[in-house]
Amino acid sequence: MTSSELSPWLIALMTVLLVILVDRVWHIPDRFNPVTLYRLMVLNLATRVLPDQTAPTSQHYISGTLGIIVLLVPMLVVIAIIISAMEFKQVVDGLILFGCVGFYNVRKQYKAVVYCLSKQKKLLARERVSHLVARQTDRLSDIGIAKAAIESYLLRFLQQFIGVLFWFLLAGPIAALGYRLLLEFRWQWHRQRPGFERFSIPAYYLTQVLIWPGYVIGTMLLMLVTSPMKGVVAWRSARQKDLTSTVLAMFGGSMNIILGGPNIYNDRTVRHQRVGGANQVRFSDLTYVLRAINRATWLGMILLTLVMITSWQITK
Repeated sequence: MTSSELSPWLIALMTVLLVILVDRVWHIPDRFNPVTLYRLMVLNLATRVLPDQTAPTSQHYISGTLGIIVLLVPMLVVIAIIISAMEFKQVVDGLILFGCVGFYNVRKQYKAVVYCLSKQKKLLARERVSHLVARQTDRLSDIGIAKAAIESYLLRFLQQFIGVLFWFLLAGPIAALGYRLLLEFRWQWHRQRPGFERFSIPAYYLTQVLIWPGYVIGTMLLMLVTSPMKGVVAWRSARQKDLTSTVLAMFGGSMNIILGGPNIYNDRTVRHQRVGGANQVRFSDLTYVLRAINRATWLGMILLTLVMITSWQITK
């Protein structure tokens, strides 16, 4: 069976597996990554269209929605037209997926935090973790730094890694690209930033709907490679049942560590319930979390490989 005879589903599975492997060992430098440029465009757009705080709430909602439409829709349409005119479409699809996943950098930043804490360089660790989180980091203790790094690494894994792969397999490269770029609106227009409380609502709730599949699939993979029963018990005992608290509760319970709790944004404390296991986060838990997410990644690859082989046998 030649590549031209393979079904689009099989080609998509092969592309995903190849991208996961390449992302483990290599990444596109930030200065060459189009996502980095788009991130700057999102930030610059906010400075132009963010209404004054005295403006009505409806104006904030409209500005936030129009900002997404103006910056996202034309780009997706142009890219879709360009891809449709290309001969080697599968190669372009793979490049788009590789650029969208980009989890190598997140993993590198997380390991940098672990290294700084291992050398007791607290100031440097705070600076490193600030690249992963939106919260204020200048007053974090060692435990606070570790918790912030773990929570951010977990959520990025679910949103940026699992989520992008899911939308690529479900609806193709344009859907994966659109989802990934929407995440930039969610992160750069963070709702805890001063002045963004109402302006960020359209981006937040739109992505809140789209991240559900990645959260469900990623959490299931993590439960399978850790302690699923402890995770379920922690989720059932958690008082907060929102999406993020549920994920933190299940993962924290499976790892027997406490996650969640108060976060500081621009000298303002936002209180969340502590969820998860019974023990405070220790330095060693940073390594255990890294290993758990690595195991979940390999398990996902094994399952995708089995699906690919089965599909190939059926269509052969």
